[in-house]
Amino acid sequence: MSVIWALIPNWLKYSIAALVAASLLLASGYLAGKRQGHQDAITYQLKQTVKAERERGKDDEKLRGLSDYDLCVVALRRRGLPIDQCDELRGVQTE
Repeated sequence: MSVIWALIPNWLKYSIAALVAASLLLASGYLAGKRQGHQDAITYQLKQTVKAERERGKDDEKLRGLSDYDLCVVALRRRGLPIDQCDELRGVQTE
């Protein structure tokens, strides 16, 4: 093995070593960037989840004070359905 290694010129050995080192640096930089991008995506998703939970909490606070009729109207309007079906709830009292 040392005989073959001695036949290779020094400039070629140094060039190969430099290429290997550069490849390792580029690969590690790429992997670090990819990991950071993955972490950013997870952080964004968690922020959106928290935001959605806060909005649901606000909706829940608004909906708690509604009568059965009003709650039915809100639900059907969100779905784009006619609110005629809610008329039978007009006189119902909540317990």
